[in-house]
Amino acid sequence: MKTTKDFVIKQKEEEEKINKKQNLCFICNNNIDPEKKKKPRWQWNMDSDIFLCEKCYDQKELAYQTKINFCVHCGKKIGFVRYNPKPQWKIDGQLCRQCWDTINV
Repeated sequence: MKTTKDFVIKQKEEEEKINKKQNLCFICNNNIDPEKKKKPRWQWNMDSDIFLCEKCYDQKELAYQTKINFCVHCGKKIGFVRYNPKPQWKIDGQLCRQCWDTINV
């Protein structure tokens, strides 16, 4: 009887933790209004069971768009043709043609 009671108490505590986790922003740990909760995009490589507030979501989206649309090395806007850095360069983002050529020498 006691072990069953302990099990039920532990289960309720876990459920409370999950509910609390769903009402907190993963980045800033502020309480989120249930109507303004946003799930992160899959491209951001974040867990799927977390939520972000609007402010953190917008910041993360802006950083992602900057990483995709601008050269990491010189900051120039990238056109249609994009160059991915080689893995041994350990660069996170994309490069324009001129930067890729200078680094590849």
